[in-house]
Amino acid sequence: MALSMTGYGRGVKSTADYCITIDIKSVNHRYLDINFRIPKNYAYLEDKLRRDLTQFVSRGKIDVSVNIESFLDNRIQINLNHSVVAAYLSSAAELKGMYAVPGELDLQTLVKLPEVFELTPVEEDQETVSQIASEALNEAMNALLAMRRREGEKLVEDFIQRIGSLSHLRQRLAQWAPSVVELYRERLTKRIQELTGGIEVDPNRIAVEIALFADRSDINEELVRIESHLQQFTHALNLDEPIGRKLDFLIQELNREINTIGSKANDLQISQIVIEFKAELEKLREQVQNIE
Repeated sequence: MALSMTGYGRGVKSTADYCITIDIKSVNHRYLDINFRIPKNYAYLEDKLRRDLTQFVSRGKIDVSVNIESFLDNRIQINLNHSVVAAYLSSAAELKGMYAVPGELDLQTLVKLPEVFELTPVEEDQETVSQIASEALNEAMNALLAMRRREGEKLVEDFIQRIGSLSHLRQRLAQWAPSVVELYRERLTKRIQELTGGIEVDPNRIAVEIALFADRSDINEELVRIESHLQQFTHALNLDEPIGRKLDFLIQELNREINTIGSKANDLQISQIVIEFKAELEKLREQVQNIE
């Protein structure tokens, strides 16, 4: 199935600790060009997301925007600094014993002392973050591919119509080509009569000249190859794989054949049909640039 290279998709995955949003935009490109915008402290995600992306696409300029909202900033782990508490209690007992200071070091006073508690943020689990990001990416890519598929279906409809036009033009060339030699025979005979004043000329020499002209202007081989290329183009539209490069190659070959016919043309009608063919082929080529 033909896929357009133009599309957009968004994926959002949320957990108790994170909300990850990934936006993906793709446009036409001859090769696969992936660009990421991702927070610096999550740069480790890029390699995995890039590998995941290449499982979905083979061509196009892909812009990936990754937004990560972490709720871990509000989660602080509190740990009792046992060595500090022990030091405070030991010092208080020493102070009381040596200087007969009255009173006791109670809990309310102790918890207010510096460094009794250690406050540390909860560490991130990179594997968990990677998994959530991959799920968001998959959702975004499925949305992107759905859009590319819809665009591809519209392009295929246009391709079929244009291939039909090219087939019709090829048929016109095939129907008119035999007339070219006969018209040349009539023009040559008339010209000779005008130049010789009605004097009889060896018909064998005329026949040789006509045969040479027929050989030089014969376009049957080109017409056969054009028909083959058009059939291959139509067949490729049903393949379940990237077909953009194949279609582009077939258009190049069609252009080569029609150019050859144009160079052989010694007839105004054929030249006009060649011009129409090339104009329609150029429109087809422009549309093919949108196909993956």
